[in-house]
Amino acid sequence: MAERTERSTLNHLIETCRDGERGFRYAANHVRTAEVKTLFLEVADEREKFAAELIPYAQRLGGHEEGDGTFAASLHRSWMGIRDAIAGHDENAIIREAERGERAAAEVYQDAVNGMLPPSARDVIERQCEAVRRSHDRVHALLAP
Repeated sequence: MAERTERSTLNHLIETCRDGERGFRYAANHVRTAEVKTLFLEVADEREKFAAELIPYAQRLGGHEEGDGTFAASLHRSWMGIRDAIAGHDENAIIREAERGERAAAEVYQDAVNGMLPPSARDVIERQCEAVRRSHDRVHALLAP
């Protein structure tokens, strides 16, 4: 794996947010329960705002760079599981896949907090990390026992 820099960490987080936004919007369009749909759309909106909030920090460090292929593939696989669940019209399977994607996002954020961050962005990223943990918990709570 390539050495992490502040710039690559920020870009990694931005891509994580964008993937989450797309995944949650896609999932929201395929669930029937109003509560689940509302939550998924709230999380998608939050991820969109998080990415927008991080972009200026990345731009100060030189802007966008191509992400880590291994990470991108991993997150993509997480959200592709939602497509498979949707094909079977199984709402609980969609929720499980959304929870798995959100768990992966929480891990990415925790790695960022524990790693290389621009000092000017640390507070923002720590706040976002906590919000991702909370949304993971909310999605996890939807899982049928």
